[in-house]
Amino acid sequence: MAYQAEAILTANVSALNQEQNQGPERLFQILEDAVIKPDEALLMNAEELKNRHEIIDQAWDKVRKWLWANESQDKRAAAAYIRGNGEVTSLHLMCKLNDPPPELVGDLVDSAPEVASFADTHGWLPLHHACANGASTAVLEILIHAYPESKLIQDNQNRTPLHFYATRNTDNPDVMTKNVRLLCDSGAAELSDRGGMLPMHYACAYGSNADVLKVLADAFPESLTTKDNKGKTPMHLTMVNGQRDTSPDVLKFLLDTAGRETINLRDTEGNLPLHLLNLGLRGVDLDSDGEKLQNASECLRIYLAAKPKASADFLAEIQNLPEELLDVAVVSPHVRKILNNKIVRRFPTSVVMTDLYMYILLIIAFEVASTHHIEVRFMEEVLVTETTLETLFRYGLFVGSGYFLLRELTQLAALVGLGLGLGSWIYDTTNWLDVMVISMVGTFAALMSDPRGLEIGGDPDELWGIDNKSFRAGCAFTKMVLWVAVVYFLKSLSINFAVFLDGVVYVVKRLVAFLMAVACILVAFALMFAILYQEEEMCDAGIMANASQTIPDCTDPSFPHCSIEFSLLKAYSMMMGEIGSETRYDGIIMAQILYILYAFFVVILLSNVLIAIVTDSYEFIQNDRAAIVFWTNRLDFVAETDGMSSIILGCCGLNPSSKGAAGAPTRVQERPGGTTILDDDDDAESENKEFMWHIWSSLTGLFTESHFYEDEKVSFTNIEFWVFAAYQCFALLVVIPIWVVLGVVTVGILWPPQVREYMLLQSETGQISQQSRERQKLEQLRDIQGDIAQLKADIQREIEADRSDMARMKMDVENVQSEVLSDLQQIKELMTTLLDLGGMAQGM
Repeated sequence: MAYQAEAILTANVSALNQEQNQGPERLFQILEDAVIKPDEALLMNAEELKNRHEIIDQAWDKVRKWLWANESQDKRAAAAYIRGNGEVTSLHLMCKLNDPPPELVGDLVDSAPEVASFADTHGWLPLHHACANGASTAVLEILIHAYPESKLIQDNQNRTPLHFYATRNTDNPDVMTKNVRLLCDSGAAELSDRGGMLPMHYACAYGSNADVLKVLADAFPESLTTKDNKGKTPMHLTMVNGQRDTSPDVLKFLLDTAGRETINLRDTEGNLPLHLLNLGLRGVDLDSDGEKLQNASECLRIYLAAKPKASADFLAEIQNLPEELLDVAVVSPHVRKILNNKIVRRFPTSVVMTDLYMYILLIIAFEVASTHHIEVRFMEEVLVTETTLETLFRYGLFVGSGYFLLRELTQLAALVGLGLGLGSWIYDTTNWLDVMVISMVGTFAALMSDPRGLEIGGDPDELWGIDNKSFRAGCAFTKMVLWVAVVYFLKSLSINFAVFLDGVVYVVKRLVAFLMAVACILVAFALMFAILYQEEEMCDAGIMANASQTIPDCTDPSFPHCSIEFSLLKAYSMMMGEIGSETRYDGIIMAQILYILYAFFVVILLSNVLIAIVTDSYEFIQNDRAAIVFWTNRLDFVAETDGMSSIILGCCGLNPSSKGAAGAPTRVQERPGGTTILDDDDDAESENKEFMWHIWSSLTGLFTESHFYEDEKVSFTNIEFWVFAAYQCFALLVVIPIWVVLGVVTVGILWPPQVREYMLLQSETGQISQQSRERQKLEQLRDIQGDIAQLKADIQREIEADRSDMARMKMDVENVQSEVLSDLQQIKELMTTLLDLGGMAQGM
């Protein structure tokens, strides 16, 4: 044991002597080897990063030993002054490492305080590195005390240490708040980088907590609304990073403060914050990353709850949202209110009425014109001419198709004008349905305008286009397309139509696998039945021909399974319920077995499965997606009419009202930092003040009891009663009917707002769906998960703190051990010397 202790003592003393013998370059080398290169960090996995942290801990041990072995102020100063690549010093390297121990930083700064003011080739002081890497408050205080001006020093990109610390969103919120308050007490919050970004911009972009943002806002309140060089406010930068887990809290803070004024601001490219949310989600797979979807959805809900202005591109940006976020947006009360307010205006109402009139015109006109022209085509010689009404209806086809063509062209021009391109138009199926209506109605209207079919004596065989039967089939298909277009039109007006139509589409999508299974089963049974009856008497052509001649009542003696095509047709018809003769399969036992199996699998089992799938799917649309389906359709229609209105008014050089263009601001407020706050009047309130609204209110007010004084008795003997009754009769029988008819004739333009609201306004509340209830439960669970995660993080921080304390205690023990070993070595040397002297004395 004594020999082992002596060996350990000798090894530790040798290590100390080795550190002492090495020069100042040794400290710089230790730190440089421990720093992770940027390109290396990107390629490391979690395990490698963990190992790297262990290497850094070992580096701190080596630094301590070097400092213990080199207590001379001159040696430590010499080590502090050494510069390496990029003009970095040992203090820079210390601050680059994760969580540098304050006592080590303090020892180095005490030996050479001026090193805290040295900048590397990027203009970074040690304080910049310390803030970028999340150093502790004690380290920041040491660096600031050594060089107080460092808080305002800007690097080559004009970034202060506060800019770098604002990017830290994973540190302890309390520590971050304390450090930010320490860094911004000298005006650093007011300094912008080369891009015009303040620390507030950085903090919002990276998602700092609300307490940190409050410190920055208190230090420089104008930072909440200041724009950078690209015109982006903190609101823009928060929305572009909406998928981050801290973005919802940042957005709430901005909306609770002066940042609320920036919800309608645009950057230099004319983009609203909503567009930045769309931009930030490009390339993000929201289906596979539920957490990012939740964060982005929450940001969208918070933003829409702030009631941004309803400009034309605002609705276009909502349309361009990913499908998961579009479902969130359309059920927002603010978006519903916008859509209701817009659709009851004169122009959208007139578009709705005109569309309705044109569909009615096309259906009636096509029915009349096609009936007459089919009759002419199947004559040997044209014997009849068009009546005046039929001619008008034929020209009406050109009017209707021309109207829808103009609508589509106007819509395309509006999309291009908003800078959205043609992508949204191409991917909208209703636009392709409109194109089919335009092309087919226009084509058949042109074919029916052939002069040779309009004059008596013409040859029908020489008419334009296809043969007679193909023409007739094309007319039938065109009628189907027209009615489908009518159903699609009605789905934007009625929630029942919207639920029905989207329910059908949803059911068909759910039935793909089922239909494939049914097709396989039908083909299988059809082939088996056909094989069983191959070469049987009932499938002999000669016998069947003889039976049809000899048996008077045998009009169709053919057996349904003699060929594959007829066998497949029979299998399908039996699935639809056509059983046929009960004795068809009596001749072959195997056929009877197949028939029983067919009846069980197809008629009983698959039919019930089909009913279950359809019922479940339709109930899902009706109960959980009814509101989403309807308001999505209404959004598409309103956005379309909004764009058409802007194009038409722009071409005519007119404004929608004396206030200016739709959605344009009426008041402009200048703010510090180049920020402009736009505001305008509420469109719904301004329209409600128009004179038609007051006149209609006066007319309907005649039928309320408020027109009678409380002390006046209503009596048949009272002359005022009869005068008032005459007013009521005149309003009810003359004024109101004439006004309603005028509105119908003028496609709703002369209707008062109340009538348009009665026809087109939809309730904004609606019933709470199962999906909404599940969302509330999910939010409660998410809150619980957040609390658990916070508790876990607190425990983890405590464990890390305890681990750091244990490491420091270990270092202290090793320090004491080294000192004891050094003392023992000296005692050993003294004892050896004394023994040698004693031996010499005895020898003498």
